[in-house]
Amino acid sequence: MLTVFSQVFTLFVFIATGYALAKCGIIKSGNAKLLSTLLVYVFSPCNGYNTFSQKFTLEYIKEKYALIISGIVLMLVLAVCMHFAAKLFSRDKYERSVYEYSLVLANYGYFGYALTESLLGSAALMDFMMFTLPAQIYVYTYAYCTLTKSKISLKRIINPVIIAFFLGGVVGITKVQLPSVIGSIASSGSSCMGPVSMLMAGIVMSDFKPRSLLTDKRTYILSAARLLVIPFTVGGLILAAGAALSLTENAVFNTVFICAVLFVSMPCGLNTIIFPRLVDENCEIGASLAFVSNILACVTIPIVLTAFGIGG
Repeated sequence: MLTVFSQVFTLFVFIATGYALAKCGIIKSGNAKLLSTLLVYVFSPCNGYNTFSQKFTLEYIKEKYALIISGIVLMLVLAVCMHFAAKLFSRDKYERSVYEYSLVLANYGYFGYALTESLLGSAALMDFMMFTLPAQIYVYTYAYCTLTKSKISLKRIINPVIIAFFLGGVVGITKVQLPSVIGSIASSGSSCMGPVSMLMAGIVMSDFKPRSLLTDKRTYILSAARLLVIPFTVGGLILAAGAALSLTENAVFNTVFICAVLFVSMPCGLNTIIFPRLVDENCEIGASLAFVSNILACVTIPIVLTAFGIGG
């Protein structure tokens, strides 16, 4: 548990740093929009390309294709169930979209990728990215459009992150030798993703008074569901299914199990801040959920991962 807590706490320190810098006036809160743009168009694509170009091979696809299938199944189940669950939190359509996103998707990208790599290594990060590919499509289609009040289009699917995954996959499969500087650039950009995303979250949260972020009872109910109820339910059901089908000793099953638990145990996603900020929409609810859930995650993630024997 100490190892997991150390990694989670490290990321949380960057949130606190961003918050403090903005509150002290050293950084303007408007810089969060710049950081969110850099994350969507630079650092996240670098992270995806860097991982896929190194790990995505024909051998890997043959062995781990079940990760994508499992990711699709989990996403469909969560999307359907949480669409109805979100209606319990608000009657306002836009507010419901924020709650729905937070219940369906945890911060698997900015937080989950960084935690997975630091905790389990680059090979595990590749597995996790494969598992979350269906989530990427959901994020940049339905979720993006509901959080920015825009229309769903094919253009949303063909975004920098998906393009980076594709290009990295082509390089990985073909094993084409590109100039080493390309890999160096991708690696450098990739290392920025975790710290920058956490700093941005802290800066955005500084726009709101702590009292306004901490007084909504719905935030605590949803955070409890996000951090404890959903992870233990998903993890428990997968283990039960694995035991019933005698798959608990299967390596691929165990990889799917680890990816699924990591996917659902992260704090509330930052896109409820990042996407609205891109179009100057209100992101107070998203900031409240991120603020509270990221604080609580320092305790809940170690508990969940230790309970399921992940991370040592």
